Amino acid sequence: MILKKREIICISILLLFLGPYFSVLLISNRIPIKRIDNKMLAPQENLSIISNSEDFNLAGLNTWEKMILKFDKNNNGLYDHFEDNLSSIIKSLPKTSGTGTEIEIIIQFPEKYDYSLATSLFKKYGGTIINTYEYVINGFSGSIKIDKFFQFYDHLKQADIPIFIEQNEKYKTNLYYTSLSLNLRPYVWKDLDGGYKGDRDGSIAIMDTGIDVSHTFFDNYSDDDPDYKIIGWNDEVNDLSDPYDDDGHGSHCAGIAAGQGPPEFDLSSRAVSTVSQDLDFTTYPYPIPDGSYLKFDVFRFNVTNSGKIQVELNYTDITFSNDQIQGWFYLKRGNSVVNSSQKSDITREENLTYFVDSDSLGIYTLNFYGHFEDNTNNGFVENPHSIFRATIHWPFDPPTLGCGNVWQGVAPKTHLVGVKTSDITNVLAGIEWIVKNRDVYNITVLSMSFGWEFAGLPISVPSVINAVDYAVENGTVVVVAAGNYGPGGNLIGSPADADNAIAVTAMNFKDQITSYSSQGGPSYSGNTVKPDITAPGGSSLHLPIYSADTNYDDGDYYSDYFINDTMSAQGTSMAAPAVAGAANLLIEAMGGGGNSWDWNTGKKSKLVKALLLMTATETAGLRREGYTSFYPTLERGYKDVHEGYGRVNIDAAIEAWTVNLTSPINITKMNIWLNTSSTDPYGKHATAGYLNLVKDQNYLINLTVPAGADYDLYLYNNTPNIYGEPIPIALSVSSTKGKDEIINYTATHDGKFFLVAKAIGDPIIIISEEEDDDNGRVEDEMTLFEFLLSPLGLLIIFSCVAAVIIIALLIKKAVSKKRDDYEFIDYEFNNNIN
Repeated sequence: MILKKREIICISILLLFLGPYFSVLLISNRIPIKRIDNKMLAPQENLSIISNSEDFNLAGLNTWEKMILKFDKNNNGLYDHFEDNLSSIIKSLPKTSGTGTEIEIIIQFPEKYDYSLATSLFKKYGGTIINTYEYVINGFSGSIKIDKFFQFYDHLKQADIPIFIEQNEKYKTNLYYTSLSLNLRPYVWKDLDGGYKGDRDGSIAIMDTGIDVSHTFFDNYSDDDPDYKIIGWNDEVNDLSDPYDDDGHGSHCAGIAAGQGPPEFDLSSRAVSTVSQDLDFTTYPYPIPDGSYLKFDVFRFNVTNSGKIQVELNYTDITFSNDQIQGWFYLKRGNSVVNSSQKSDITREENLTYFVDSDSLGIYTLNFYGHFEDNTNNGFVENPHSIFRATIHWPFDPPTLGCGNVWQGVAPKTHLVGVKTSDITNVLAGIEWIVKNRDVYNITVLSMSFGWEFAGLPISVPSVINAVDYAVENGTVVVVAAGNYGPGGNLIGSPADADNAIAVTAMNFKDQITSYSSQGGPSYSGNTVKPDITAPGGSSLHLPIYSADTNYDDGDYYSDYFINDTMSAQGTSMAAPAVAGAANLLIEAMGGGGNSWDWNTGKKSKLVKALLLMTATETAGLRREGYTSFYPTLERGYKDVHEGYGRVNIDAAIEAWTVNLTSPINITKMNIWLNTSSTDPYGKHATAGYLNLVKDQNYLINLTVPAGADYDLYLYNNTPNIYGEPIPIALSVSSTKGKDEIINYTATHDGKFFLVAKAIGDPIIIISEEEDDDNGRVEDEMTLFEFLLSPLGLLIIFSCVAAVIIIALLIKKAVSKKRDDYEFIDYEFNNNIN
């Protein structure tokens, strides 16, 4: 552990001031408890997070306090991300009428806290309550004008009401922009060595809910190949012989990995996508109050050409009683409503249309607004239940850049193998089937976008971990979704916590880690750190990724309204098949998954993993979306718990295998401009090649770095570690901008080595701005052990010891004096907050 001068000063101050406090905790495990009104309260009974209510549940206090500490660092009642966004929200408002703009918020209170006063105040300041919650959270959501929000917030604070306020946000994702983000279109698919579009000799296994063989995404991919796209199928659930998908999730993932597209267009050559929603509240133990509202985004889509948007709506209220949910729909461009449906019919079919001219291109949203209406005059809506389906037609024809249709997946020319599973037992059987048939269908990659949880948290499943590791050891690259549990600890479970797997987290199209992506930590065994890499997964702040929908049905509508259309989804489930497709492209560059592939060991499957990881680049300088205190840290070639090695760069991974920099070392091929994620998420972030080095020969490698840029240079061994992680044998990682990177290396053996150059962004927190010295250390650095043995360190240690002795004597005296004033109980002090 290395400490800078400023860190030494900070630690010294903290120890001097906090040493006496911690000494108290170490001295005694018997704390005086004062009885008040027959309740046991700790002496610090005036904490602001404690409710004045007599019925307040102290068990709920720990949960509430834990949330506050994680997401409200300054304890002012505002979610830190929302607080940071308030200033930008205000700046974006119109000067004349901006204060009248409404924002949607969610307000939470401690468990069982009576927040009736807060709802009254919210209405007093003009707020409209959208929904109240009794189970998932204790609180309500609503909309309020921005100027009135601040008055409402101030009133809450003056009344000392414990609150946690966040802004209403939603999520979604898009395939065309995935191809741009991964530099597939046009560089990998067209320009790099004539283009790589998928290994025709190999296949990707999609273990999921199935693949719909009838969809146009999965037809024959060329006229001269008689094989279907789906060349293998194993149904571990229903044991049916033909591929199908009765859910849609598996087809969506398969389309991202290797779908060839396009979907079916309508007669006006517009894109079509369908969504259905089941609003079933019949399982709620209590009726919903009259006047409650439910509001969410149904679609978010990008109109690239002039033409007509058409929304075909089917809405049916099937509430058993005379009460109902009135369903209203709003078509918006930005915050402006361009068309709407506000009818109160229980059952209806109608169309919303809007003509888009060249001046109104861009992002449009379809919103749903559900109003809970009491028609029995008892004040509540009993057993509310409704369903709706929306089919959207919109002009979407962005530039193809000479790379085929805009809907195709990452590896559109390769084959697919479908494996339908649903539980641990048939997942194990499915993996075993893949291992047995890996050389029959040349299954070089397995994609898995699922996991298991208990009590809402991911769990490890040792049997599945062993199966995943075994598949990798037998020649199959296994790519797994990291999970959608967000940050705040190690939240990656099985199968992503298997050491040999490539655990994939999700980024948006600005290269930010998405709000929902699971933060990681040590794997199940503790031998590796997860996640491994990040890829596009979609978010609420960007365009949705549309991939194949199933023709089986439209969810709760048992017939499919528009066959061969698309559906939208977001999550690490979408990021994993993108990396699976990238792995297939790399395998194509390595010679393909035919007779030359190694099916008996994990050498090649782990080498594929190593090449993907060594060419990934960190997104330093970008915060995780939706959070201010959780973001990737700059590790310069190593992992962190948010993004692993960084964002996937399949272009650089292929270059590492195919671009020869030897005889003599032709480093000029790498002297190109590289972009960081913060400057250009669609740019080139890394470049690479290979060197054939001779044992005992010295090599001097000099990378010219442009003025104002920060590049790092890495030399990797051809053999990764036993888990498939890359081993850097030499590196040059100066933090000085414009300074050339130099590697001086004497080869320890003959063989192939990989040279990788990466663009490095500015970290969010700059620890030191001093330049490196010749030994790679910064001036005035010292280890923690060196610091403790320094004069200042020894002084602090002796001061703390003296403080402990003095405070111990004072406590002993005070306890002796007050023994008659308080009743003591045995209490084990716990310094952890539950």
